Amino acid sequence: HRKCGRAKIVTGSDEQARTVVGLVFDLFDRLGTLNAVLRWLVDHEVQLPVRSHSGVDKGELTWRRPNRETLQVMLHNPIYAGYYAYGRRRVDARRRQAGRPSTGRVVRAMDDWHVLLPDRMPAYISTERYAANLARLEANRQIAASPGAPRSGSALLAGLLRCGRCGHRMTVSYHTPASRFPSHNYHCAYLPATYGTGRPCQHLAGPALDRYVIGQLLDAVAPAALEVSLAAAAHAEADRAELDALWHQRLERARYTAQRARRQYQLAEPENRLVTRQLETDWETALADLDRLTADYQRFVEARPQALAPDERQAITALARDLPALWNAPTTSQTDRKQLLRTLIDQVTVAVVGTSELVDVTITWAGGHQTHGRTTRPVARLDQLSYYPHLVERITELADAGHSSRQIADQLNTEGLRPPKRTAWFGPAQILTLTRRLGIGVHHPHDTRTALANPGPGRWSVADLAVALHMPTATLYNWIYRGWITAQRHPDGRSWIILADDAEIRRLRERRDRPPGYYTRARWTQPRPAQPDPSTNGTQT
Repeated sequence: HRKCGRAKIVTGSDEQARTVVGLVFDLFDRLGTLNAVLRWLVDHEVQLPVRSHSGVDKGELTWRRPNRETLQVMLHNPIYAGYYAYGRRRVDARRRQAGRPSTGRVVRAMDDWHVLLPDRMPAYISTERYAANLARLEANRQIAASPGAPRSGSALLAGLLRCGRCGHRMTVSYHTPASRFPSHNYHCAYLPATYGTGRPCQHLAGPALDRYVIGQLLDAVAPAALEVSLAAAAHAEADRAELDALWHQRLERARYTAQRARRQYQLAEPENRLVTRQLETDWETALADLDRLTADYQRFVEARPQALAPDERQAITALARDLPALWNAPTTSQTDRKQLLRTLIDQVTVAVVGTSELVDVTITWAGGHQTHGRTTRPVARLDQLSYYPHLVERITELADAGHSSRQIADQLNTEGLRPPKRTAWFGPAQILTLTRRLGIGVHHPHDTRTALANPGPGRWSVADLAVALHMPTATLYNWIYRGWITAQRHPDGRSWIILADDAEIRRLRERRDRPPGYYTRARWTQPRPAQPDPSTNGTQT
């Protein structure tokens, strides 16, 4: 995209080429990833200008479909920022291949270039913008030192979350859609993964933490709703105007190509029919391309007029005023949400208070300001709750007063006490299980202990086995549904009878003590040696 003269180097004289090059850098500033820029160019049928390095068109400007390699070269090349550079690529003798002189070239770091002189070339972007683009490309790499580019997964805080105990980045684990657990979790396993010692620092269910941070984000940007709507409208009109200008340039180039083909045909000697037939074909092809572009441009104008219609402006204003609706709109993708989070938030640090449901959250906003808050996470057991002693005390008081399990559950819900997870309210069955574990006598209107009294040796009710194994009843039900426990329906049709002798109890305790994913993780096995084919009868060929 540069044209050499005797005295100086100037930007290319092709106006459309300059427009497209500037558009690429503007798109990267707005979209943030190379893949997003590539998809935008493909969706809007924008071609890239490229100088041919060989062939009959060597040195000529050609228009090609956008591709990743060309965009990488444009974003990394310092000449677009006005630098004169020498020594960017050098030959590494260890990577050279015999008989292939072009191999072994490697790109050196900027500090290792032989020559780097700023302000020696006409620039499309400033040196600061060029450095910011390189930093953003480096941050988009999926490595431990960078958050990586936003992806389509459900974990909104991926790449932003830090452990408040050890200070390292927390990782994401996803569950299968058939799982009854949250779709993703955040956990810090730096010490076990790096040093092989200790246990993971902390483990949090992802959706609960995501909802808290989203609430903080929407509260922070709510006062700027009007400015957001005006900026969105201006951005949409500027985007359409830029595309309209590109369409006009493409049409102008197509008209020139058709006129040139017409002149070539008219200037040819009629007697030279071999030449005139080819020139006539070229003219007809150019006219067909012009007609196709004109029809495509008309459809573009009808679908996306340059100025926003009144109803479009009203829709943008309404969405900006109702930011939660805009956030939850089907047209807002997970990648868009993550990009907005990373624009406004630099880092989120979390620390679980002991093993309880309480989580201290520190949000570091862009610019360095921090806000501190506390949220809750789902936990597996009642005794992990921070208010568990108060919960036991209240249940004991209500049971001593003669309340049934249903009345106790209603009273706890009225007082704002909540179970650890899976349900938002206490139910009679949960109260019954807890009182059995604590040895508190309580009346239950439909007490399953009567139906399941004395089930027999090696036969357990779900509640009794949960007490014996010190496990939540929900986990035992999960094991029943997965087929990990031998169980059968009670004649009442509502309860389960679990068949477990002493050996089975020991096996269940071992399963309980093993880490999550132990039974679903694939393990390496020693490959078996190949067996001889019996059809060969031991003969060799």
